[in-house]
Amino acid sequence: MTAERVLGLVGALEGLEVWVDGGWGVDALVGRQTRVHGDLDLGVVRDELERVVGVLNRLGYEVTDARYPDVTLQLTHVVEGHRVDLHPSTAVDGGTEQVDFDGDVRVIPPAVEGWIGGVKVRCMPVEAQRRARQGYVLRAQDHHDLRLLDALEQD
Repeated sequence: MTAERVLGLVGALEGLEVWVDGGWGVDALVGRQTRVHGDLDLGVVRDELERVVGVLNRLGYEVTDARYPDVTLQLTHVVEGHRVDLHPSTAVDGGTEQVDFDGDVRVIPPAVEGWIGGVKVRCMPVEAQRRARQGYVLRAQDHHDLRLLDALEQD
């Protein structure tokens, strides 16, 4: 998933309550791309999930994994094969509440400003990014992202 594609998708979703999370979210917080990304993770307010899926459908994406609709919804581009993972959450005062795979609810603070390819985007804040990397066996890219988050917290 290239920065240009991410910006195209985020631009197509302008006006909807979405924010960049996952690896691209970390890179947005850092302000530059630090690694290759296989997909794009987007947080989305649950009330707008259907509209976000509709926009992505019009861009050539189809739902390819809806086993855990309260936690994540995966869409794949029908021609090019790249993925967008949507992570729905419920709007609450001061942020959103997201359900994890164990059924636990966690509060996500409001989105913050980040940068991808020199363009301002909304992204998940540092503390929420860190929490999102708990509860599973970390991969090399997760360790990479955590080192970047550590450096951001030290600045």
